[in-house]
Amino acid sequence: MKIVVTGSRGKVGAAVVGYARAQGADVLGVDIVAAGDGHGYMRADLTDLGQLYDILRGADAVIHLAAVPRAGQFTAARTLLQNVSSAYNVFLAAHHLGIRRVVAASSIQVMHRAGHHIRARFHYFPLDEAHPPDPKDEYGLSKLMAEQAAEMFAQHYGMTIVSLRYVWVCAPDEWRSLPHPPPADSAIDPLPFCVHVEDAARAAWLAAMADLPPATHIPAFIAASDIRFTIPTTEFLRRFYPGIPVRGELSGYTSPISIARARHAFGFVPRYACHNPQRRAI
Repeated sequence: MKIVVTGSRGKVGAAVVGYARAQGADVLGVDIVAAGDGHGYMRADLTDLGQLYDILRGADAVIHLAAVPRAGQFTAARTLLQNVSSAYNVFLAAHHLGIRRVVAASSIQVMHRAGHHIRARFHYFPLDEAHPPDPKDEYGLSKLMAEQAAEMFAQHYGMTIVSLRYVWVCAPDEWRSLPHPPPADSAIDPLPFCVHVEDAARAAWLAAMADLPPATHIPAFIAASDIRFTIPTTEFLRRFYPGIPVRGELSGYTSPISIARARHAFGFVPRYACHNPQRRAI
């Protein structure tokens, strides 16, 4: 099994490379930083379609994580165009080379970005993939546009693509600081979601390996089962998102985001929980 992991020098990408190799996969890591080393890493610019044909040739699956990771690092237009073009190029080259499985990193920011000056317009909790998207900046929009491209390649070209809607992905040192006290009441729409980087990596692997039907695009939230703040979920929602309907019970610190689709589609269940004394769910 040969897997290409783009963005392999990033937080999630490095974890995915390590996890996939531990499962016995032949992994080619790809990023735009540092020169290729001839030992499973290659430098490439994914906005250049021609480079992707060389990188992806012979792969069984692609895990596409490369992106400008947030708004504000570059101009808005560069962030949007670079993220959309790299995702589109991955889908197109994979299609032409007969690679039927692509896993792509999307984001909770197709819904909202924490602390943004535009208020959130959530319709209900827990959030799920049926909730209407509502990106607030160029980064969230780029991820939504990439999901729409994935839908097109799945429906019209027979590919199977999973868009992982990651929440805040925590490195081990970040995870050890959780849970945090809630922000001051003046904070704008804080998002309580998080996921450990090892869970994020395992989700990508499971999505790449699962027995999924052809011509299918699956957007799926990837998150821990509990929130990252020290107050119960219902209190958090009353304080920061008053008046938004809650469907069902959110007892204790249960996360107000559903990961049911990821569990049902490819077996993802988070192993790390913020409020577990051992820091792990199982």
